[in-house]
Amino acid sequence: MSTQLHLKANCRGSWTNVCSFPLPSLPSVKAGAVEIAKAAGGTVSFKVVDDHNVTLHSLDARQQPLVWADRLN
Repeated sequence: MSTQLHLKANCRGSWTNVCSFPLPSLPSVKAGAVEIAKAAGGTVSFKVVDDHNVTLHSLDARQQPLVWADRLN
C-alpha cells in the first residue's frame, strides 16, 4: 500500500479530488469527512484511494448509520 492516500468526494454523480495526505493522517481525515457528510445532510459521499486509484475506504452518505466501509484485502 502506498504511504500517500487521496480523499475524493462525490455530491453530484462524479468523484473529485479533495486532498492528498500521508497514511498516519487517515483517522483524522476519515473523522473530518464524517462531520462534513453529516453537515451536508447526506448529500456528499467520500472515498479514500491509493496512488493507483484503488478504493481502500468508502463513506456512503446515503447509508445509515454513517460509517466507513473498509475495502482492504
